[in-house]
Amino acid sequence: MTDNLDQLAGQMVALFRQAVALAKAEVDAIIQRGEQDSQRIEHQLDHMIGLCCDPDMLVVFKRLCRYYYGIDPAAAAGYVQAYREMWDMPDEVVAGGGV
Repeated sequence: MTDNLDQLAGQMVALFRQAVALAKAEVDAIIQRGEQDSQRIEHQLDHMIGLCCDPDMLVVFKRLCRYYYGIDPAAAAGYVQAYREMWDMPDEVVAGGGV
């Protein structure tokens, strides 16, 4: 059973690496072209936010949020807030005293 779990974990890591590489390529393209299409940018942010538990994906997500802030500050702030609601831990859990 341990071998199966190790294999599954390895597959998940490989999928995360692939997702990060694809997201980075798309974010690079958006920024290099000076893309202003809010729908395209938000579509990419929507795809990435669920994978921001991965530190490398978080870096790419933050990069696109910073870029988007120059286009639509309120929308970019909304994505930052959505990230915080999804992934940030409450202070009491981080401090070891909660839930």
